[in-house]
Amino acid sequence: MPDVALLIDWENVYYTLRQHTTGPLPSSLAILQAILGKAAEFGPVRVKLAIFGQEVAAQDDSLLMALEFTGMEPLAVAQRMSGRLLKGRSDAVLITRAMRLLYKDRPDIPIWFIVSGDRDLNALCKALKDEDKLVYLVAGDLSLANELRESPYLRDDVFLLEDLIPQARWTRAGLRQDDTQLGKVPPPAASGAQVPGTVTLAGVPLRRPRGGRGRSGRPVLGAPAGANLAPLQPPVVPSGSPDSEKEQRRLAVLLLDQLVALRADSMPRGDFIQSVVPLSEKEASTVLEQRLDAAILQGHVVAKQAARTRLRAKQFIAPALSSPLVAETLFHLVRVLRRIDSVTSKDSRRIPAVEAVLDPLSRADQPGGLARGRTQRRMLLETLFAIAEERGAILTEQIGRDGKQITMCTLSEGHPLVAYARQPGAAIVHLFNFVHATKAKGDPTDWVNSALFAELLSRVEGDALEATLKGAVERGVMRTEEHGRKAGYVLVRTATEARVILAEFSALPEFSAAAGPAATPAIDTVAEAARDLAAGADDPTDDLETIMGDEGQAAPGTEIVKKAARRGSRGGRGHRGGRGRRRPGAGDAPAGDALPSA
Repeated sequence: MPDVALLIDWENVYYTLRQHTTGPLPSSLAILQAILGKAAEFGPVRVKLAIFGQEVAAQDDSLLMALEFTGMEPLAVAQRMSGRLLKGRSDAVLITRAMRLLYKDRPDIPIWFIVSGDRDLNALCKALKDEDKLVYLVAGDLSLANELRESPYLRDDVFLLEDLIPQARWTRAGLRQDDTQLGKVPPPAASGAQVPGTVTLAGVPLRRPRGGRGRSGRPVLGAPAGANLAPLQPPVVPSGSPDSEKEQRRLAVLLLDQLVALRADSMPRGDFIQSVVPLSEKEASTVLEQRLDAAILQGHVVAKQAARTRLRAKQFIAPALSSPLVAETLFHLVRVLRRIDSVTSKDSRRIPAVEAVLDPLSRADQPGGLARGRTQRRMLLETLFAIAEERGAILTEQIGRDGKQITMCTLSEGHPLVAYARQPGAAIVHLFNFVHATKAKGDPTDWVNSALFAELLSRVEGDALEATLKGAVERGVMRTEEHGRKAGYVLVRTATEARVILAEFSALPEFSAAAGPAATPAIDTVAEAARDLAAGADDPTDDLETIMGDEGQAAPGTEIVKKAARRGSRGGRGHRGGRGRRRPGAGDAPAGDALPSA
């Protein structure tokens, strides 16, 4: 696929959202991911540049964190000189950097995405078109200059922010009547959008996967019956090399998310790739394969080959919890989620992400680990917060307060990662695992000083820390033990709760109905149970209405149990022989008449 260059005038995006939306704004990470996702549809994004004013960065407390996580090159521009506010400086810097890329650094890039709608970009678009480049503009409907809107010689297409960021409360209901894009929306088949119920590969619709009666394809291996699958997130746009520390942390969280959602100890590699990346995203699948190869080589993922096969897609993969990087990642992820849960359950529904979550957690001293120093720990927490937001475990929005945009956050009820972090001993067990993984080799003990619990978990559990530790001792997760004059605890790895949190995800308790969506019975199970019930019931109509409901679906709270195939007299399914069903004779009563009572 051809390479793509993405240049963002963040001031244009920021003020467009401020002026033409009402209510809270989406987070900066959500906006950047939406723009990156649209650009990635045309090819791998090789150049990612975001230009913003220093005053805009001061007003948005999560902008720099979002730019670093998405791999955007930040370029801050001074907006004031001698006390005067300067206009159009971002446009001038964007044009200068684009011309340098076009004629010197990257003249080979064929596709250019310009995120701005200012008329000052007319000359830049003309220069790009003169070099036979494809030019796509991303701007708001009410902030797009008429020259760029009406001239097809300056751009190939325009994508509106209203369509890329539908979660924002835009002040307009639809396109203006004089908009050049009005009435030109192609049908799903022509635009390359995936029609529900179809599978596409490189934009070409393929046949549905073949399955047996009532089945919709091959199920995910290792998933127990009735398990709720996590809602699929958009494919992650790569922001670094596959073997980088940030990408490996993202992979660890992504794999944990899938295993917890399926309640499986491990899953086939091919199923993991297909469950995360759609079939049409070939580039994203390649990047994810490269991440897995690097993780297996570095020891962050355990891969076991299935018997009688050497196919790489059949490898069963699981996170290596003994890896220092994985242990540190999952421990701090649980800290972030439990911190949000403990604060929101006490004070309010939403809390500031920076002031109430990232700042308090980064103050705790951490002995050992890969993130040494407060600055590195803060960057680690910001990365994990962004990963959790990317996976949908954390919900964020921006609100105005004292002239600034404050990022507010809360947890997504029913998300697998949230339910996993809410396990009573999740923080304690992961603290033991983190300390054990980062210890020097040759020290097999699982002893942790009690002062470390107070340092790392006091800002997570709050006043309930003492009760949490006492409850873990009573449940047998750990036991008290002194080393010299130092009080501490020892993890009991054979305890059921510890094994479930660290490795045996298949034994996790099912998510309650209040925490997540109710499990939907499989189509083949409902259909076969209905047929069996109709064959064996005296009045199948009443029973079918009870089971299937008015709309033909299973009634809420009704458990469908698949009827076992009969053996012996009827031979069973697919078997010949046996006595057939007894046909009613002349003296038998009709099936619909009641038998006389004795």
